[in-house]
Amino acid sequence: MSTEKLAQKPISLPKDSSVSDVIRKLLDYNISRLVIKDHQRAVGIITEKDVGFFLFNETTKHGLDKLPIDTIMNKITYVDEKEPPKNCAKIMLDKNISSVALGADDTIKGIITKTDLVKHYAENYEGRHKVSEHMTRDFVSTHSAAPLSKVIKKMLENKISRIIIKNQAERPTGIISFRDLFKISLALGSEEDDTGITISEKIRKGFLSEGGFGGISLAGDVATKEIISIKFDADLVDACKLLLENKVSGLAVLDGNNEFSGILSKTDVTRALAS
Repeated sequence: MSTEKLAQKPISLPKDSSVSDVIRKLLDYNISRLVIKDHQRAVGIITEKDVGFFLFNETTKHGLDKLPIDTIMNKITYVDEKEPPKNCAKIMLDKNISSVALGADDTIKGIITKTDLVKHYAENYEGRHKVSEHMTRDFVSTHSAAPLSKVIKKMLENKISRIIIKNQAERPTGIISFRDLFKISLALGSEEDDTGITISEKIRKGFLSEGGFGGISLAGDVATKEIISIKFDADLVDACKLLLENKVSGLAVLDGNNEFSGILSKTDVTRALAS
């Protein structure tokens, strides 16, 4: 089977848009990436991970509406329309990217994401693998009582766009993603105060400051409260179906004693398909 049938029409944004425009569109459409176009030409791609690393490392004095997207836009990786899904999975893993585009040069006919690969696996690989064979046992997590500033720094240090939140009993209680932080950024506004400093500049610094917003807000206050779980001995296809039905990027994996033993992500499924 080729990837042509899996491809989705990408959602795009003009090249002269701002970072604020990118964040709003990602949230409005509940998506993880946008294709950037210069008129009708596809010139790059931006993911929520790109925006998060830029936003929370950024020191510019400009507000979100003034920040250009050129500095965080990445090149598009193209594959042939007849490329097998397994090869697309290998390309994503080798290049550490979450999507590939069908087409060539500046013309995109469709885009393949890890979600599409999960869907392909769910439809074609029943009975092949167990969750335990491909789950991630070593993952980054933090506790619900941790200040948000330390949580974000941990995400940046480990180059991850989401982090598992655990309670004192070491059980997963939620997850924080860049998307959750984007919502807060936009909710707090982007206008200027009487000192000429933009609110969005204060937000960026406040998230990372132990004496500001990030210091007084706890991980548990911001985290998405629900986290879906699956047993370690379940068919990987069942895990894929849970990921798709609940529109989540990862599941908590429980061992034989119903104890938390790891996570199963779309990237793990992509590795299973590549292998």
